[in-house]
Amino acid sequence: MKVPAAALVALLLVAACSPSEAHLGESDGVPTTCCFSYRPRPVPRGLIASVYVTSSRCAKPGVILVTKKKKELCVDPLAPWVQAHLKHFQALKN
Repeated sequence: MKVPAAALVALLLVAACSPSEAHLGESDGVPTTCCFSYRPRPVPRGLIASVYVTSSRCAKPGVILVTKKKKELCVDPLAPWVQAHLKHFQALKN
């Protein structure tokens, strides 16, 4: 009983310390990252290493921008600047 309680406390601490994202377990297809709030300002493309869309299982849709310093930023998938970044990185993959 103590181990699950400790795991729950650790998960709550991670969620409380990171207001824009929470890392959930990677079991049974549960998404690893969901956005709870969005970064309000555009991020310059030169700072971004990669992008990915959060799972449809998340309560709120989101796009994760991974910076060159490995920081993950949640952004609004409907914002025009985010759409431009998505198109740019999709073109790089093709």
